[in-house]
Amino acid sequence: YGDYGGIDYSRYIEINGDLTDRDFVNEILAIHRPDVIIHLASQPSMPYSQINGERALYTQVTNISMLINLLWGAKENGLFPKFITTTTTGIPGQHYAVIEEAQTLNCAGSWYHVSRGFDSANLRLAGLQFGFTCVEFRTSIVYGLQTELLRKLGIATRFDTDYYFGTAFNRFIKMGMEGKPLTVYGKGLQTKPFISLEDTVHSLVNSIDYIFPAGHTILNQTTSSIAIVDLANMIATMTSGQVKHIDNPRKENEEFMMEFKNEKFLDVLAKEPTDMKSEVKKMVDYLKRSYSFTTTCDTTNSQELNAKQDKS
Repeated sequence: YGDYGGIDYSRYIEINGDLTDRDFVNEILAIHRPDVIIHLASQPSMPYSQINGERALYTQVTNISMLINLLWGAKENGLFPKFITTTTTGIPGQHYAVIEEAQTLNCAGSWYHVSRGFDSANLRLAGLQFGFTCVEFRTSIVYGLQTELLRKLGIATRFDTDYYFGTAFNRFIKMGMEGKPLTVYGKGLQTKPFISLEDTVHSLVNSIDYIFPAGHTILNQTTSSIAIVDLANMIATMTSGQVKHIDNPRKENEEFMMEFKNEKFLDVLAKEPTDMKSEVKKMVDYLKRSYSFTTTCDTTNSQELNAKQDKS
């Protein structure tokens, strides 16, 4: 890889493998014997898990088996690692108005989110039975295309706007830049938790050296909560777009306000959280430089941008 941003990546190795393959996981752990394991792999899409029974089963079997293979692989190889992983703030569903940084009921609203609730329970069990230090970041909706390092290098991560892997955040930016109405389902008064890509990565890196107690620690990886309609209005202002309300096809409490306690997480982050408006401006500026938006709103644009970035 060479030297990028003052960091020499030549000593890092890349191994292609399947974490659902128990033999592969055991072999890698036996060879490298890590002191810290950061597990970020998952099938991360709620809509994908809802397509049919095949995708629901794939999502749950894949997500749960990867984590169990890593936990038991570490145990059976005589390792005692710090185990860091990301799940989701969606595990409690709408069961709580105030969500603490602690174990909650698994009341998730999709087959994907339920799978991460099972992951959380298995992390607790590994901490209890194996004595592992298991750090669970319950990750909120991540926005942003670049960390500060990626910005210096002039590269970016994916910008998904499609139904299955896109986010409302990205969709609003794309619609606004195309001069299309930013469509909000129903009232748009539900609040959702968000965190920037920069703060997500920064907190994960900090967690390597941060001293956690043995057992299972839950952190709500979020820095702000905002109503969907307020998010749309903010992005519309910054992209010269217009907000349009349409009927909500989902049966849900449209005025549900989620409040996430995040004091423990902010202590790990140990810096001023990213300003959302500032990051949106940086996203829009990068997209304007990198790619021309058209008047069609489909998944092709997202795929073309991703392909362009993958080649850079």
